[in-house]
Amino acid sequence: MKSKFIVCSALACCLTTASISLPVKAMSASPSVELAQAAAQMTEGNVQAVIDQLEAARANQDVERILDLIAPFAVTVVTIKAGSGLSTITTHLEGIYAHQRILEQSFRQVQSRESLENYITIDIIDDNFGIAKIYQMENVETLEGEAWIAASQTVLRLGRVDGQVRITSATVDGWISARPSER
Repeated sequence: MKSKFIVCSALACCLTTASISLPVKAMSASPSVELAQAAAQMTEGNVQAVIDQLEAARANQDVERILDLIAPFAVTVVTIKAGSGLSTITTHLEGIYAHQRILEQSFRQVQSRESLENYITIDIIDDNFGIAKIYQMENVETLEGEAWIAASQTVLRLGRVDGQVRITSATVDGWISARPSER
């Protein structure tokens, strides 16, 4: 049970702030991305740029870069059902330091991830607010050699904070179960 809790808490972080399992694109914080984020209004391109940066930072386990994409006051609620759904863990994160702790914990415990299925929809509400809905399924392996399959639906709410597009809150509903052994 302890290992299941560790995996669930490790996944909570990844599902919380970076549940996107897109093919990794090597993206630096190029001037075009900086200009896109400094634009006067929220656009699908601005939201997609944040998601792309989030995925690149996740792939590199770059906690600081992920935190740069999250508003200082961000609130995230992660609910993960384990196995047959009888066990549920809910994690509530408020502020940068709570996100930082769970990110660091996660990166220390998860060895690898393999995307099985994913897609993203982006809705722009107005010039200052957008929503990205991310659906994914992936194989996860821990450093302890445990194999899991995880699925999640994440809703990222993005807003303009100090002239930048940032994640202001997130809600994650996920499921995790031991991966069946291959025969």
